[in-house]
Amino acid sequence: QIGNNILQSLPQSINNLPKDASSDQVTSTGSGWAGLTIVRRYTNNNGKDFRVTIANSALMMAAVNTYLNSAAYAQQTNGQQNWKQTKFKGNRAIIEYSEGSGYKLSVPLGQSTLAMFEGVSFANENEMMSACNNVDVDSIKKMLGEQ
Repeated sequence: QIGNNILQSLPQSINNLPKDASSDQVTSTGSGWAGLTIVRRYTNNNGKDFRVTIANSALMMAAVNTYLNSAAYAQQTNGQQNWKQTKFKGNRAIIEYSEGSGYKLSVPLGQSTLAMFEGVSFANENEMMSACNNVDVDSIKKMLGEQ
C-alpha cells in the first residue's frame, strides 16, 4: 500500500517526459517497508529516459554512505572521478555520470531509504537536476516515517 501511495504521489510527467505506467514496480522482499523497492519510469520515443527508484536497502545505503563519508575513496580513483557530492533539497547526495548510462543521483532519505534518479540522454547536470526537482522527496520521507 505504501509503495502504491508513493507511485501516486509522483508527477504524471517530468520535463516533458510522460510516465510509463506499464513499467511501474512495487516489490518487497520483507515485511512492511523492509526490502521495499518502488520504480517509476518516464520516457519518450527519442531515447530520453528518466527513472525514479525508492528503495529500502541496507546494502545500497552502505555503498552511498561510503561515498559520502570517505574522502579516502576519492583518492583511490586516480583522478578519474566520475562522481561528486552535492545537495538535493537539503539532503546530502551523490551525482555520477557515465558516457554509457548517463546521470545517476543517489539521495539517502533517512536511516534506510535511498532515492535514486537515473537520466539517459540529458544534455547536462543542470537538466538532470531540474528533472529530479520534480519529485517531492520530503513527502516521500514522511510517508515512510523517515526522519
